[in-house]
Amino acid sequence: MDYINKIICGDCLEIMKGIPDNSVDMVLTDPPYNISKLNDNRDRSKLNSPIMRRKKALNYDFGEWDNMDRVDFLRFTRRWLKECCRVLRPDGTIISFFNKEDISYLGWVSKRWGVRTRTIFCWHKTNPVPSFRKVNYLSSCEYLWIGSKGKFKTFNFKQQKEMHNFFETSNKSCYGKTNHPTEKPLSLVKHLIEIHSNQNDIVLDPFLGSGTTAVACVELGRRYIGVEVSEGYCRIAKDRIRAIPVTLF
Repeated sequence: MDYINKIICGDCLEIMKGIPDNSVDMVLTDPPYNISKLNDNRDRSKLNSPIMRRKKALNYDFGEWDNMDRVDFLRFTRRWLKECCRVLRPDGTIISFFNKEDISYLGWVSKRWGVRTRTIFCWHKTNPVPSFRKVNYLSSCEYLWIGSKGKFKTFNFKQQKEMHNFFETSNKSCYGKTNHPTEKPLSLVKHLIEIHSNQNDIVLDPFLGSGTTAVACVELGRRYIGVEVSEGYCRIAKDRIRAIPVTLF
């Protein structure tokens, strides 16, 4: 397979057509949530509270890729999910970050392609954005859907205390390595890859972003296929891979 250990710049719906059926051991991805708000940047430099005051504005405009018509968004989600289910090996695992309102959609739709929901996993951010208006709970969690194509082929159970269906880290303001607005923590991605794959397995990420999944695979001795539509983020991902010490390859 020519895509192994490569970062491919292009539309994942087209690129995945070239990946054979039942050929990847795991899918781990962070697709568009469709929650972006156009031109929504909130200045925090003049807030009265010193705890909430920040030099950097809050940006809820993640980009054109995360702002679709509702019907188009669900159609797009169904298309990429179908391709991921197709290329996944029997008993392989598929994991996707997704917005809390629509995460059950992944489970309902994937059943028709032989993939069933195993759990909903929670990423808890220990330093969420403060609530300015104080009319709701702090948004401190993101969710991941975990499904399998039959039984789990690989499930490397760690210590009991490490196998809760949640994971805690700070949010991007503390760990961020790139300028990608929705970068995910490397520690969380590595944790999931360690559990659901083995050495030399192939992990597919059709929405690679700034390359965190690929970096995790290299550091853990897995092979990867990374697809990203943005040329800029592809360059960032490739730079991150090149920066990994050769001794880890």
